[in-house]
Amino acid sequence: MFFISTRARRVKFWWHLACAYFTRYWLRTIISLSVVLTAGLAIFNIWPAISRSNVVTIGHVGTYTIENIPTEILGLATQSLIREDSLGKPIPSLASYWTVSDDGKTYVVFLKDNLKWHDSSPINAKDISIAISNVQINALNNKTIEFRLPNPMASFPEALDKPVFKTNSFYGTGQYRIVNIDRVGSIVKKIDLHPNTSNLPRVAIKFYQTEEQAINALKIGEIKQASVSSSQAFETWPNLTVEKQTDEKETVTVFLNNQDVLLSSKDARQGLNFAINRAGLDGEITNSPISKASWAYNDSLKKYDYNIAKAKELLSKTDLKNPKITLSYITNLAKVAQKIKSDWEAVGIKVDLKEEKSIPDNFQAFLVVNKLTPDPDQYAIWHSTQKNTNISKYKNVKIDKLLEDARTTNDEKTRRDLYFDFQKFLVEDSPAIFLYHPHKYKLTYKNTQSLIDKLPKY
Repeated sequence: MFFISTRARRVKFWWHLACAYFTRYWLRTIISLSVVLTAGLAIFNIWPAISRSNVVTIGHVGTYTIENIPTEILGLATQSLIREDSLGKPIPSLASYWTVSDDGKTYVVFLKDNLKWHDSSPINAKDISIAISNVQINALNNKTIEFRLPNPMASFPEALDKPVFKTNSFYGTGQYRIVNIDRVGSIVKKIDLHPNTSNLPRVAIKFYQTEEQAINALKIGEIKQASVSSSQAFETWPNLTVEKQTDEKETVTVFLNNQDVLLSSKDARQGLNFAINRAGLDGEITNSPISKASWAYNDSLKKYDYNIAKAKELLSKTDLKNPKITLSYITNLAKVAQKIKSDWEAVGIKVDLKEEKSIPDNFQAFLVVNKLTPDPDQYAIWHSTQKNTNISKYKNVKIDKLLEDARTTNDEKTRRDLYFDFQKFLVEDSPAIFLYHPHKYKLTYKNTQSLIDKLPKY
């Protein structure tokens, strides 16, 4: 009882003391509480902005899993064993050099000295995890990796241009390390990277399935930089810089179904090629399936300059009455499709347009952005045996032989000569219409440019 009474008196004492203090200093107390509350709310509201002030958020269009994100996107975080130079030739990256067996089936890659992962441990060949279909991979020792192929393939070094990480981790070799990956199922939505030094900004990479989504993200400031196919929506935005570039890794192409009644005719295919007026297309005109930047590009190919008379003459040889074509196209090429429709109808072809989200199972003509590989090997697209990827259903024994020979020899001059002939005969046969390398527009918020300028070049 004495303990309870004493405790009650103490509580009563402090209560009266607090009330007396508040009565005498009530104004000061209210002001102090208000200041503390206001400061707390201000910090709570502005802290996210403060914490993001040193973050560069970059948008990319594409759907990727962890396994197939290109090295060019993850170049801040890590390197590849081998990379491609500006001409598409393989050059060392983490590798110091590599050898090829006489039969072209075995590649041995030797690592550079003194390489380390982000955790400061030395890079061991056994720690490098690379998965390539139908290829046996063995670490011969700490610095040597062997790749055994079922068949010779001169373009194999291109397969080694993929991000390299330490097994069971995301420790890489770049000036940035991956600290978080957001995924929906297996699809990557966002990657957060932190620099190894305090003078560099943090980086967030966000992925969007469509270009329209990326453009909307730019508009609301969700991302601060992205490359898109058109800058029209941002022409009046004074807070953005626009950098125009030609993407020589892509070619806008009309694939023609070579088994179609009309398009099985070489004359018809060439006629449609001559009928397209390429003036005004938003890109650099090309007439080859191989990039203009490639070491194997042939600049002496048949030109399909706009010629209505020639187009009508060739199309008249088909003897088809009231010819009609359905031109399928991917969404962001709607304006180009409309232009082609107008050009073809000017030479007597009735054209229906059909928008597609992906490659249709069946089509007559399909307008799409064709992504080119750095190596000129196009076996998958044009060889008659490649039923799943030869979407134009093209068959030509001469083209088959050229592609077979070019991918089985490692002599660069021989390969170059073979690919020159491949382009010559393919363009003459016109199984597809090669239009242009598209312009891309790199859009950057001006208030982020200083941070982006700090990012390492890779």
